[in-house]
Amino acid sequence: MDKENFKRLNLKDALKLFFSFSIGVWIQAIINFFSIPIITFLISPEEFGKSTMYSTVYSFLLVIILAGFDQSFIRSFYEVKENERSVLFWTSLFPPITIVLIISLLLFRFNESLALFLIGDRSHPMAALVSLSLITGLLQTYKLAVIRMQKKGFLYSLVFVIQSVVNVGVTILYALAFGRNFYAIVWGQIFGNVTSFLVGTIFEHTNLLPVKIDFDLLKKLAIYALPLLPSALLWWLFQWVSRIFLRTYSTFTELGYFGVAFKLSYVMYLINSGFQNFWFPVAYETYEKDRENKKLFIDAAKVISFVMILFALMVIGLKDVLFYIMAKDYRPASRVLPFLLFPPVFSSILAVTARGINFLKKTYWFIVSDGICLLINSVLNFLLVRPLGARGSAVSMGISFIVLFTIETFISMQLYPVKYPLKKIYLAIGSLLITGLVATFVEDNLIAGLTSLLAIFALCIVYFDLVKSGFKEVRKILKT
Repeated sequence: MDKENFKRLNLKDALKLFFSFSIGVWIQAIINFFSIPIITFLISPEEFGKSTMYSTVYSFLLVIILAGFDQSFIRSFYEVKENERSVLFWTSLFPPITIVLIISLLLFRFNESLALFLIGDRSHPMAALVSLSLITGLLQTYKLAVIRMQKKGFLYSLVFVIQSVVNVGVTILYALAFGRNFYAIVWGQIFGNVTSFLVGTIFEHTNLLPVKIDFDLLKKLAIYALPLLPSALLWWLFQWVSRIFLRTYSTFTELGYFGVAFKLSYVMYLINSGFQNFWFPVAYETYEKDRENKKLFIDAAKVISFVMILFALMVIGLKDVLFYIMAKDYRPASRVLPFLLFPPVFSSILAVTARGINFLKKTYWFIVSDGICLLINSVLNFLLVRPLGARGSAVSMGISFIVLFTIETFISMQLYPVKYPLKKIYLAIGSLLITGLVATFVEDNLIAGLTSLLAIFALCIVYFDLVKSGFKEVRKILKT
């Protein structure tokens, strides 16, 4: 590790790096925002529900295929010399490629059962589609990881934008030309993955040669990666168990409401993604080369908690306006949205406050935290899905993420002590929770909007020092 050439990240450089990673995310968010209403007019809630089940199985199998080796690649990136990174790349990719081939063979063997589970019809060729999605998803995951770790933010943004444009374009064209069904969404995803991988490879291929697998290195990568697999599976179950309960105890229509509300909440996930893509390389490099620089983590926690909760409150306040421009059949989904904003909010904050677990390589703690929260989420879903449908499922997920934040932050602080502004964060969480409950269960849109406005005002008071310093920075920028 070249500590002599390491330079602490100042505000100007941090903003520049964050902007380079985020610009594509913002453009993708805009594309999603304008495309969702169009797609809701083309595809019914029931078909949207089928695509949600497809995404559920795809994401589950992708977790198994990656087996934690993508995270091992990221964790080891700055531990090896630049001329050895191609070996790291191919060595970490070797196990996932092997696993995806095995899983594809099994999918073809049980195609009828897979199709029946996903869409209630045995005759569809789901094995071929899922296998193709998994292969393209695997390649795209690794390509984006390489670009991200090299801090090539503008290239990362370009790849994201192209993926989004192709995804939406193919979805709409398929729906208009071939059929207004869930296949449109599936093919949009596949073509988006392929295109983004090809573009990323054209512009970034420095880590591809020589093609070499180091089995000694593979053992070291496996030691870090494999304990992550149970945690990753628990994390998947924790996030996706809601769909499973909806599929079991509710209807495809309720799944459709959940799916389209999740699509809108995906805008928040994109903000979360933009932050994490900027933050993870900075956090790991800072810990490796300047680990006493804890002020960076304190400031990051304060800023990201304020920004994400502020955005969530704004989206909740405007939710009925957003759903008004969609097909009328999807209007009930507006009351599903509020608690689906909780996962991206808390994932963003945890990207800062839970880093101690990764820094000290005590990743088994993720198994503990995810296991506890999976249990809570499952119990709440069992109790709430039957009477409340998609709303009950969303509430279960939101509350579980509050518990997850509490557990992982506490553990991380024991391993890597940092004085995070927890009092501010929990006061902000309280305002978000109250607003979410009102927006979910009170039918009067005016009351929900006013509650959101009051919560934003309270948030600004709690973070007054941050708001004040933010205005000062804006004035400085305007004067220069």
